[in-house]
Formats: sequence, structure tokens, C-alpha cells
Amino acid sequence: MLSENIIRKSFDVVDSDFLVCCAGAGEIGFSPQEIWSPSPSIRHRTKPYRVPKELRIGIRCSEEVSAKFSPPPFAVIVSGKGKKIFIGIHADPKWHLWNFAFFKATKEGIQVKIDLEGHSNPLDVIKHVELVIINGFDNESNYQLLERGLSLSYPDGKTHSQDKIPLWWLKPIYCGYGDQVGIMFEFEGGKGSEARALAYCIQGLYERWVNILDQANVPVGTIIIDAGWSSGGNWVPNKMQWPDLRGFIDRQHKKGRRVLLWIATWYTEGLPDDWCIFAGKRKLVVDPENYSYVCFVKESIHRLLSSARDCYNADGFKIDQLSYVPTEREPIGGEHFGRPVILGEKHDRIEHKGLLWGCELLYKLQKEIYNAAKNAKKDCLITSSTVHPYFHDTFDMVRLHDAGVILPETDVFLAMKARSDLARAALPSHPIDSDNWVHSYYDKWLDFTMKSSSIGVPCIFYSERFVCFSPEPKLLPIKTKDLRLIAHAWKKYIRHL
Repeated sequence: MLSENIIRKSFDVVDSDFLVCCAGAGEIGFSPQEIWSPSPSIRHRTKPYRVPKELRIGIRCSEEVSAKFSPPPFAVIVSGKGKKIFIGIHADPKWHLWNFAFFKATKEGIQVKIDLEGHSNPLDVIKHVELVIINGFDNESNYQLLERGLSLSYPDGKTHSQDKIPLWWLKPIYCGYGDQVGIMFEFEGGKGSEARALAYCIQGLYERWVNILDQANVPVGTIIIDAGWSSGGNWVPNKMQWPDLRGFIDRQHKKGRRVLLWIATWYTEGLPDDWCIFAGKRKLVVDPENYSYVCFVKESIHRLLSSARDCYNADGFKIDQLSYVPTEREPIGGEHFGRPVILGEKHDRIEHKGLLWGCELLYKLQKEIYNAAKNAKKDCLITSSTVHPYFHDTFDMVRLHDAGVILPETDVFLAMKARSDLARAALPSHPIDSDNWVHSYYDKWLDFTMKSSSIGVPCIFYSERFVCFSPEPKLLPIKTKDLRLIAHAWKKYIRHL
């Protein structure tokens, strides 16, 4: 039961698609003037919006809610006349059966809509979903009110599934994706699509890049082998690109490092049609409710993490591509990164025989991966860009995701700090991977990388070439003196672990 010091309101059924709940100005005690999204906009806006304004919060980004979290909390802060309130959706376990919700603020009050997309019985769902309204305290910041509202709505979100956080989780991270894109740009003249970088996820190149960081004394504790080491669906190493994955991992272990593997949720490459979800004749994504697929996931993860002789002995996963969750609202899918299926507004209805939909499908998929990983290696690390307290037991570390749109006026550190503040409010016991997929402005990247330990575990994506996407594709060499500056900053961080 939720605490009695909050207002709880039931939703009403509009039709097979939508549930609606309203709270008027008289009920909340003031006329709304502003509405604030905890998740920054696509251009990193963190300021509230003046009413009237509607925000779409969901499994996939919108213009105003776009920190690339899938999903962020379904909650906003509404203020007016010196007062503010937390407004959020709470659901019982197994009843988060939506991908999107809409929060509309006007001077007359608040309207919240949940989009069931016609895939769940609304008369059943309304018994398990409610709107939570909490008054803000005097001088309470938006993040403080958000944390209090979420902890009252989802008290388990304050906890972590791991009994004790292993120290190695907190050591600096090197992820090779930036270097993959950099060498792809160099060899292909900046004309290849970003997805071509998967072809440069190669064992010899990773050994080269790690050696460059070692020579500059950058204190890397974890290496992430990013997209391209395997096909999209079956998570089997590409022998041409990774002829000795186990050997690479074992050598890093001898140096005191751990190794994570990038895996994408939802991709279908190499998997039978029976394990997948279709829209008409178009195969979209895997089906987390398919028993055979779940068995396959468990077997694959054991093979990748186990230290047994015929396994790979990796130390965890970077889970990505979360937003491919099935949805009737412009569905997407595909075999692998760079080969998307994009259906648009008009398409055949998605055929899904299971009981779950929306966030619950993502929860089940992440939970299956997480449980299988912990069964294979208890102290393994699972990172994800899911920042909702309901998902607290499906991963270990919040990844702030790539910075996205970067303009000349963008303060990258402040943009990523806003994401970090949201993550700490939603999941205060989960450590944070500060990420480092920052591009186009070398000085902004260097400044952020040196400061990133103040918002999470520091991370670096580049050792050799820095990628500029705008105003035109080009590469800049990573200066050894700058790598040493990063090393110096990170060693201060390590001393305080």
C-alpha cells in the first residue's frame, strides 16, 4: 500500500486505447503555470514549460522528453503560485502495460492519459493503476520532490538486488565504440553510415586501443566490447573479427580488468520466426514471452559468462536498443543495428499472443537476462538505460546513454549531469555509468571526460581518433597529453573509492 499522505486517484476508461485521470486546479490547490519534465529535451533543455503544454513520456523519445531513457519515470512536476506537486503514475507489478503516457497541464488543472494501444483490457488495468499526487515542501527542489514522489510510489526502487556493490564496478570504463566509428570514418572517408562501425569491432583493434590508453596511464578497470562482436540476435562471437574472445578476456583479467559485452535487446538476426513478433508479414522483434526464446537466452548468457573451459568468461553486459519495444505507434524492429524495420503510422496490427505489453515486455526481457547472468556469475555487471524504479531489479548500473544532439552552445557536462540527477532520484542505490559517446566538439568532450567522475563512473570512448559529425564529418587525433590529463583526473577519483 502507498503511504496515506498522498492523493491517489483512479483512472477512467475512455476506449480500448486510453485511460484518463484528471485533477482540477481546485483539487491540487493552485492554477498550474509550469510543467517540468525530469528527462531533458532532445536539445538538453531542463527548464519547465509554460502551460498549456502536453508532454509525452514513454519507451521512446519525444522532442521534449529525450534523455534516451527507456523508460524514464512516468512523472512530472507541476508548479504555480509558489506551490508545486509531484504527479506520477503508479502500477502494480505486471500491470505497466503501456509504452506511452501523456501529461497535459493547463491553467484549469492536469490531465493524464495512458495509451494501452488496444492490447490490454482497460477494465482490468484500471484496477491496478493510479495517479499519485504529492505536495512539495517549501524550498524543495524539483529533483528532491521527484525522488520523494518516486520512493513513496515505488519504495523498492531505493534498493539494489546485489547485496554489496563490488568495487570493480566503480572503476573507470573504456568502451570501444567511439574508436570503431573513428577508424570507420578514416577508412571510408567519412561517407559510411554509422552502422558500418560494426565491421571495425575487431580483436586486434581493441588490443591496439587498450594499449594506447595503457601507454598514457589511463586507469581503465572495465572494457566494453561494443556492437559488432556478434550478430544481432544469437550473441555468438564473429570468428573473423574475434578469433580468440576468451583469450582476450583472460588476458584482461590477468591485468586486473573486467570485460563487458554489448548486447542488444529485441534484434532478430539468426533467430527462428517462431521466436519473434510480427506486424503482418514483417518480422519486428523477439518475443520475451516465447518459452523457447527464453531458454535460448539463458543458455547463451551462461556460455558468455561462465568460466568453464568451453565458455567465454565475460563479466557482464551493456544492454542497448531498449526502445524497440513493440508498439502500434510507428513500430520499429530489425535484425541488427543499422538494419531497421520502420513501419510508420499505417501498418498491419502487431500480432502478439502473450499477456504482456509495453513496459512489461521490456521488464520481462531485462529480468530474464539479469537472472540468467547472475546465475552464471554472481558479481557480473549489467548496465542499462532504463531509469524507472519499477525496473530496479533488472540491471545493476544506469548508463546515461549517448549525448545526442550537441550544438556550439551545448554544455555537455550540465546536459549529462541532468540525466545523472534524474537517475539518482529514480534509483538512488544504482551506480551510474557516465557514458562518453560525445562527438563533434573535441574541447567539450575533453572537459566532460575529465569531470565525469563527479556524476558517475568515468568512461572514455576514444583512444586514437575523435569523431566530428558536424558541421561536416571529420576526425581529430586524440592528443597523448590530453589522455594524460584524463588519467590524472581519474586517478584522483580512484583514490577515493
